[in-house]
Amino acid sequence: MGDDKFLLTLEIAGRRYPLKIRRTDEQAFRDAAARINRKINQYRVAYGGEHSGMTTQDFMAMTAIQALAENFSLGDKNDTKPFEEKIGLLISDLDHYLKQ
Repeated sequence: MGDDKFLLTLEIAGRRYPLKIRRTDEQAFRDAAARINRKINQYRVAYGGEHSGMTTQDFMAMTAIQALAENFSLGDKNDTKPFEEKIGLLISDLDHYLKQ
């Protein structure tokens, strides 16, 4: 079975971006584009739009920074290493106890 990729063109901030993606990822890409557009518009409104002297590129950069910051904080929340270490210690203690 092939890699099942196709060309998806998304519009973000009035520009079209062609992306070659797996068909199974299509909805995630469409949702991401919609979320990016919403966030860009939120920044536009919050900072006074184009009259503020800021460009669409500025709003896109702000959106990218926020998205990555949120991604980093989610990564920290999913860190299971401390739990794995504690479980390992408990298993070791239990093995030691059962051998006695």
